[in-house]
Amino acid sequence: MGPGVESTSGTLSFPKLNGTNYHAWSDNMKAALQAQLLWLIVTGQRSQPTEPDPNPPVNANQKPFIPSSTEYKD
Repeated sequence: MGPGVESTSGTLSFPKLNGTNYHAWSDNMKAALQAQLLWLIVTGQRSQPTEPDPNPPVNANQKPFIPSSTEYKD
């Protein structure tokens, strides 16, 4: 990658936004967000995941319950 090139998700790379490349940058950013399944959140078609509870309930072994979904972290 050359100077001014930003890596997105390790597979997509495109020039950083500057004063002359908005249209190309916006197309690239939209593609990157779609690849990471985030575009629906940006457009409002899907709601943002809720923040996990900072004090999760504990199970019988006194270990914190960790949900199987990693939606918030993703």
